[in-house]
Amino acid sequence: MRVLTVLSLLVFVAACNSSPAPTTPAAPAAAAPQVKGSLNQVMRGILFPNSNILFDAQDKDPAAKPDPKDPAAAAHPFAGTYGGWEAVENASIALAEAANLVALPGRNCANGKPVPLNDPTFQKGLASLREVSMLAYKTAQEKKQDAMLDVADKLTQACATCHDVYRDIQVDGKPAGIEARCNPKP
Repeated sequence: MRVLTVLSLLVFVAACNSSPAPTTPAAPAAAAPQVKGSLNQVMRGILFPNSNILFDAQDKDPAAKPDPKDPAAAAHPFAGTYGGWEAVENASIALAEAANLVALPGRNCANGKPVPLNDPTFQKGLASLREVSMLAYKTAQEKKQDAMLDVADKLTQACATCHDVYRDIQVDGKPAGIEARCNPKP
């Protein structure tokens, strides 16, 4: 009986002295992406202005100081706090991230039709956009303005992959309206 009492006491003491196993807090569940704008709005709000920054870097040195006599110079993306080559880097990343936004399920074209996410041509255009965006980013990090001409050409080609098929649609030799977009050429 003594042995049983001592054994019980040891088990009790061991239980009191042991600390509970640490628990790791559960990771919060990621919220499902919410699509807010049409493809047209994403294009005009993100892709168009950021593409223009890359196109500007073809013939304007992002590192050059703006002319203080030019009233428009202060508003140029190369001027200001995040200007210069950093503006080109940021625009490049914005384009790469915009490809992800464009590819979110549930996004519609301006005419209400779903974005053709599963179409091979559309997928090729998104892949090209991602690729050239990262090339632009690397080129901006290296501050190679002479290479921006090639980047701009590749960006034009990447955009044309989809624009030629889904946006710049002609019917009977005339530009089709917005209702024809997001449909492959007839």
